[in-house]
Amino acid sequence: MLILNISFNIIFLIICLAGSICAEDDHELVGWLGETYRPENSSSQKGRQRGMVVLSWDPRIFLFKGFLTDEECDEMIKEAQPRLTRSGVSDSITGQGKLSDIRTSSGMFFGRGENELISRIEDRIGRWSMTNKSQRYDPHHDYFSHDHADDNGGNRLATGLMYLSDVDEGGETVFPKVPIPAGQTKEAGYSECAMKGLAYKPVKGDIVFFWSIRSDGTFDPKSLHGSCPVIRGQKWSATKWIHVAHVAYDGERAVTVHRVMYVPPPPPAVPGCINKHKLCDHWAESGECSDNPTFMIGSAGHPGDCIKACNRCDLGPNE
Repeated sequence: MLILNISFNIIFLIICLAGSICAEDDHELVGWLGETYRPENSSSQKGRQRGMVVLSWDPRIFLFKGFLTDEECDEMIKEAQPRLTRSGVSDSITGQGKLSDIRTSSGMFFGRGENELISRIEDRIGRWSMTNKSQRYDPHHDYFSHDHADDNGGNRLATGLMYLSDVDEGGETVFPKVPIPAGQTKEAGYSECAMKGLAYKPVKGDIVFFWSIRSDGTFDPKSLHGSCPVIRGQKWSATKWIHVAHVAYDGERAVTVHRVMYVPPPPPAVPGCINKHKLCDHWAESGECSDNPTFMIGSAGHPGDCIKACNRCDLGPNE
């Protein structure tokens, strides 16, 4: 999978093994193919019309069919192969990179504008998404909640997932918090993993673009996503991360950029009702109050560590 670090920074390539737009003119990037997503088998999508489809409005997830040419996909794979290493994840507290069993793929990074091919694809993503050019992976959010989340260009705003190969079976991108659309069934060729939510089967040359931060500046917990195991074949994909602002690269000066959120202020604090961890507010915004209620909220007589962030001071005090 190729991943371009946001703000048009870096492309990161990942390959997942079994078991473990081409247009250069702006006017060719604006056509919609429909407001309703109709799952299709990969074999039936060859020779399909190019253009954009809405996969979901809440969260915002869009598909552009035929975003890359076969030649562009093949060239990225060729350039990335000798540079592949084990993919890592970011520590939820420190933000430092580390290896984890939740991610079993291999990957590499292309530098921002490293060559003509990468620069051309970055430009295309910027024009389509209207953002300024400045193996298995368990479900996760692309935004960060650790201490240094706003360092160097701020948090991740959006993500573009480009598919560089077809996959014989499995390897879908799945959004567990988005309802499964009609037509997405095992009989239609979707894996068991893909049936956990809205899923998209990899098709060479396509891109799925979704937003991790809402228009009001708050995190969108529904952007939770993951990559299903490849059952047969190989999966090559490339990811472009878009940050809130420009990300420093290759000797540039890093700047901390905080999100601006247009939301009502929190209610007055109740005596004895506190957050026991400095990241409680981030976790609550990420949906942890409902996803991890035992730790975050607790129960009457046994309040959790983040009852203030979850607006459950009625269970306190927890000081």
